[in-house]
Amino acid sequence: MCVGATARDAFNLGHRPTIVASATAALQAASLAAAADLFAVVGGKPDDIPDRHAPGH
Repeated sequence: MCVGATARDAFNLGHRPTIVASATAALQAASLAAAADLFAVVGGKPDDIPDRHAPGH
């Protein structure tokens, strides 16, 4: 619950939140899918998240 609420609040403040699914036991598949559809980048593990600091990003 807290992870989803924090990501939603970050989005509402103009940020692009990222959720690593394996880092939270609180969010179930449906909640992660909703977050991905609406306001967050969701990856299964840290390596699944694109590096936003890489050249050209």
